[in-house]
Amino acid sequence: MASLATRASLVRFPAQAGEFGQARGILLQLTAVVFFALMGATAKAMGEGYGTAQVVFFRCWPALIPLLLYLPSQGGFSALKTKRPQLQAFRSIAGVIAMLCGFYALSQMAYADYVSLSYSAPLFGTIFAIILLREQVGWRRISAIAVGFVGILLVVGPSSDTFQPVAIFGLATAVIYGMVMVAMRKLGSSDSSAATNFYFTMTCLVVSGGLAIFDWKTPTVEDFFWLSLIGILGGIAQLLMTEAYRHAPTSVIAPFDYTGMVWAIVIGFIVFDQFPTVQVLIGTAVICGSGLFILHREITLGVKKPKVKRTSL
Repeated sequence: MASLATRASLVRFPAQAGEFGQARGILLQLTAVVFFALMGATAKAMGEGYGTAQVVFFRCWPALIPLLLYLPSQGGFSALKTKRPQLQAFRSIAGVIAMLCGFYALSQMAYADYVSLSYSAPLFGTIFAIILLREQVGWRRISAIAVGFVGILLVVGPSSDTFQPVAIFGLATAVIYGMVMVAMRKLGSSDSSAATNFYFTMTCLVVSGGLAIFDWKTPTVEDFFWLSLIGILGGIAQLLMTEAYRHAPTSVIAPFDYTGMVWAIVIGFIVFDQFPTVQVLIGTAVICGSGLFILHREITLGVKKPKVKRTSL
């Protein structure tokens, strides 16, 4: 999280064979989804008292801890070498913009409503793949995209309770992450996941830190803990998801990302006393169904797809 997508594993690891390997991968992915959901809820709660840039800053720096601990298993600092620095820069800057938009929208919108929008990122990713990569897309995926946009209209349309200016930021997050997905499809063939995560995290740290100076609020000891927890939860979730794809193929792991909506509804109801309307639930089901169908078609046709967490928040 954003579900959205943000919020990523960048290379196609060979899945471990056997039912045990796949079961382990599924368990890791389900655990990652829970951690992302808890991260999003914590970010939303802290966003009510602190500026968006400051919350994003705390999302970034603690995430370096699990990343650096994970680095030795990926070959050490040599894993940070990149063959496409310009593409890494684009992915990092676009990711930071998406995260700023996403955290702001998350602080203002109902939790489940925001997560439902995050699931539209694959729809935009497919559109940008058509435009930028000249990818050939058949009528089935085109139809799925069109149906997905009907779902988006149900979530944020004029007749929905979600219809508010801030929803534009939530939708912008999904659009930008669609572009990030295309960039990561290219990066996945040349750079390691550790490299891309590292450069993104460092860029996020510098940009959000610079912006946070203008609206900095010194946190209390208790708030410092909760703010730091956002980054720790997000960093651990990212690594769990990366490991999940090492143990099972995309066709097995990716669908379980949609269980995040269940947690969003539960957390939204228990923590924030919010529950999505029937219209939003229907729209979410349409968006998720479209995304799953696109995933199915891409797997069937052998289209290489990066593992991107909804909003990578």
